[in-house]
Amino acid sequence: MDDRTKKDKRAGMIGSTIFHGLILVLLMVIGLSSIPKQEEGILVDLGDSSTGMGALEPRRNESQAQQTASAASAPQQSAPPVETAPETSQEEVSTQDFEEAPAISEEEKAKQEAEERRREEERKRQEEEERQRQLEEERRRQEELEEQRRLEEERRRREEQQRQAEEARDNVSDAFSRSNGSGSSQGETGEPGNQGELSGEPGVGTYDGSGKGDTGSGYDLSGRSLQGSLPKPEYEIQEEGIVVVRITVDRNGNVIDAEPILRGTTTQNSYLWRVAREAAMKAQFNADEDAAARQTGTITYHFSLN
Repeated sequence: MDDRTKKDKRAGMIGSTIFHGLILVLLMVIGLSSIPKQEEGILVDLGDSSTGMGALEPRRNESQAQQTASAASAPQQSAPPVETAPETSQEEVSTQDFEEAPAISEEEKAKQEAEERRREEERKRQEEEERQRQLEEERRRQEELEEQRRLEEERRRREEQQRQAEEARDNVSDAFSRSNGSGSSQGETGEPGNQGELSGEPGVGTYDGSGKGDTGSGYDLSGRSLQGSLPKPEYEIQEEGIVVVRITVDRNGNVIDAEPILRGTTTQNSYLWRVAREAAMKAQFNADEDAAARQTGTITYHFSLN
């Protein structure tokens, strides 16, 4: 039942109640005042018992008629009034119907359920959109961080390549400046003159030792002499240059450490550095009990094209 039907029903009942009330008031004022006040009897249906059932009057026989006649001739005793339960007026029932909560129709209930589902779907959709937006922001942030890391690595790589190129250019420039004879003096003593040996190699950077030797190499270890010949590096590439290896020698003349250095080195080839270090570790010098426990010097290898 919709709201409009309920309103029409309520209005009809109120109008009917008011109409009947006005008629009742008019009857009480006009009609009842003209009826003469006198005692009147009450018509009672003919029967033989105070209880009964059915809507049709039963057929009487002669004995029942005689009894009825005798009963009628006998003085009638006034029977006590029968109390009847007050009838519930239709107006009260109708009023009770109005007091109850209005019932929701199936159509209205379906509309409400559909609206609830729509709201729930809209809420889920908004939550999904928010989650996707956060994921997209996180993805962009990660991409930006990754790009920044890539650019930083690229910058560091370029700086390292530039530094290595500058070192190589400086080493080559130093080698040419030492070998072109343009300077008036060279050495580590602090005195004027060109320190070294007449049989030495220009631009080697070592000033004490036996000269080039058979392999174009030499050593510098103050106060110590080489036992046997200087070990030769074994290499199989067509590359030339100079590699200076700093060595550490104990009192027994054993090389306990060797490491290529930049000073005096004219090549950056890692392969030549490795074979030069391996050869330097095999060198043997004279034993000296009065020498330092760890004495440092250099071995210079001159690599040439075969």
